[in-house]
Amino acid sequence: MERKHDLLMLLKVRGSAGLTEIAEHLGLSKQGALRHIEALQARGLVEVSTEPHRGPGRPANVYRLTPAAQDYFPSGYRQLAAELVDFMEVEELERFFAGRARRLEAEYERRMAGLNFEERARALARLTTEQGHMTEVVERPDGGFQLRHCNCPIQDVAARGGQPCRHEQEVYKRLLGAMVTRSTWLAEGDTTCTYEIPGEARLARTNTDTNRRDIG
Repeated sequence: MERKHDLLMLLKVRGSAGLTEIAEHLGLSKQGALRHIEALQARGLVEVSTEPHRGPGRPANVYRLTPAAQDYFPSGYRQLAAELVDFMEVEELERFFAGRARRLEAEYERRMAGLNFEERARALARLTTEQGHMTEVVERPDGGFQLRHCNCPIQDVAARGGQPCRHEQEVYKRLLGAMVTRSTWLAEGDTTCTYEIPGEARLARTNTDTNRRDIG
């Protein structure tokens, strides 16, 4: 099941992938990868479509997750989210998620203590993955980073009011000491919630860390 799990994770993160990409990711031949794909298709978790090549050549199969596959990923807070939406007023939701954000920020800060800017960004990805977000770090061309959440265990409540997302963004700003903007959002039909951290922030933080070491 491990390779099937890796395949589902790949499609969750990438949105879609061709057979060659899947085979390379799994470390298998195309025929071996196809057996795993077909097993997941039989379970209703993966679907296939045909897309034309950008260059010459025959159309290629592209694989994606089906809506049923979403139940496979971390969703431990789904029942809680539904109860919050049904029984709490907007002001109560705001207070709840503000308190939750403070608790998470304190825990993250403790576990990120002593790290430089890049290390903090990568640690933040690991910590948020522990909360069910399945976060990957992508380096931007300007030297900054993207934090991409490929899953949200409380997506239903996040989509209705956006409270957890706003607090999440503010926590990231404070933990990284940088401007953080959101460029994609799962609630709007995107495949990720993407937080942009520009290269200027990385450079500024690096210089600050260097100056602190020099003073020390």
